[in-house]
Amino acid sequence: MKDFYLGATVAVTGGLGLIGSFLCLELLERGARVVLIDDESKGTWRYVPGLRERVEFRKGTLEDPAFARDSIAGCDYVFHLASRAYGVGYSQTHDFEMFRFNDLINTNALDAIAEHKPKQALVVSSSCVYSDDGPTPMPDCQPVTGDPERVNWGYGWAKRILENKATVYQRQTGVPITVVRPFNIFGEHYNWVGEHSQAMPMLVKRVLDGENPVVIWGSGNQRRNYIHALDCARVMLTLVENGYFERPVNIGLEGTVSVNDLVRRIAEAAGLEIEIVADRTKPEGRFIKSADSKLLAAALGDRFEWRVDLSEGLRRMVKWYDLTFRTA
Repeated sequence: MKDFYLGATVAVTGGLGLIGSFLCLELLERGARVVLIDDESKGTWRYVPGLRERVEFRKGTLEDPAFARDSIAGCDYVFHLASRAYGVGYSQTHDFEMFRFNDLINTNALDAIAEHKPKQALVVSSSCVYSDDGPTPMPDCQPVTGDPERVNWGYGWAKRILENKATVYQRQTGVPITVVRPFNIFGEHYNWVGEHSQAMPMLVKRVLDGENPVVIWGSGNQRRNYIHALDCARVMLTLVENGYFERPVNIGLEGTVSVNDLVRRIAEAAGLEIEIVADRTKPEGRFIKSADSKLLAAALGDRFEWRVDLSEGLRRMVKWYDLTFRTA
């Protein structure tokens, strides 16, 4: 459906964020009128040159129910990506803050969707909803049992509740609401937030800044599946195009890479030689984090192709960090 978004007005909350900025750019390429909703608390226009002039910007915080309601007025489709997410070093000591903020903005966004009744909405959950003790790869089960991921406990609960609320709102309003659970999304456009940054940008910056040896949290043997933000955005667009909304779906794959190997590949992309030291006093989260992708493959259909593999994504990220932070 090449022209699905052509001429449509599409709202993207958190449009200055990592995934949101790629989503906005993809929508523009497909001929949509984009309404970018953000409070500019983390994202910055400087990281996405040329975007500001191509979108309608509605600035405000979704903590304000009146702003949330007005922000999506007149939109045919709504992609709710706004959230507050940081690295595990911050999340595991700020559970209440992470839960309260994310639950509040999610409720306000769903209230706005219920009032304006777009043709379809998509809301972003997280792989953090899964229990550390669950199976690997993680199946797209519903309901999810056990506690959410321990190092993101408050954030995980907010996302799990979002999923349940989306089911209720969909049933009561008739608006199809797609729920997605992204796994370890990475890429350029990421806004650096110091020691609270998430693992991938933290590692890239430390390698590029010349840290050697590079100290890894945990054993370094923990394994993750990584999806580039461009492909994540394309998945979201395709799911809505295909009219998928039956139940939450993972955005992730089965293949994994160890954190040790990831750091080596970052250094290789940067043309550097490094040593790695493991700090086992630091948390490493779930040991293996990968996604069962059978439901995703069925929902996307045979025509979908992944564009950016890990190697290409790391090259892009290293180049972007080098240009953004060393020439700023």
